[in-house]
Amino acid sequence: MFIDYSYYVDTYAGTLVPAEVFPALEREVERYLKYITRGAYADSDDPDTVTAVKNALSAAIEAIYSFNQEYMDIPAGISSESTDGHSVTFEKTDAVQMTQRRQQIMYDIFAQELFDTGMLYQGVS
Repeated sequence: MFIDYSYYVDTYAGTLVPAEVFPALEREVERYLKYITRGAYADSDDPDTVTAVKNALSAAIEAIYSFNQEYMDIPAGISSESTDGHSVTFEKTDAVQMTQRRQQIMYDIFAQELFDTGMLYQGVS
């Protein structure tokens, strides 16, 4: 784990994610960061870059937690419901689409937080 819950709470000042779900979210988010940076995030010894990575991970963890909560609060498959005329609209939930949305959320955060570190550059040097 690149960051732990104490960093998230004490340094990042995060309050949204409960301690019991933090480790699983941290593993998921860090695994995606490893994928898009090809592991470069773990090789940095620059203190500013390390802080940027830790803050980016914390922000992504919060965003994924919020995303999860948004979909947990909706009964499975229901996208809208009206009680007056009793109209229910069902939406098919596609696991691939959900994964892509989660990855896009994480990528957007990493792109914003790590734009000046060079970690996201995929070109030839």
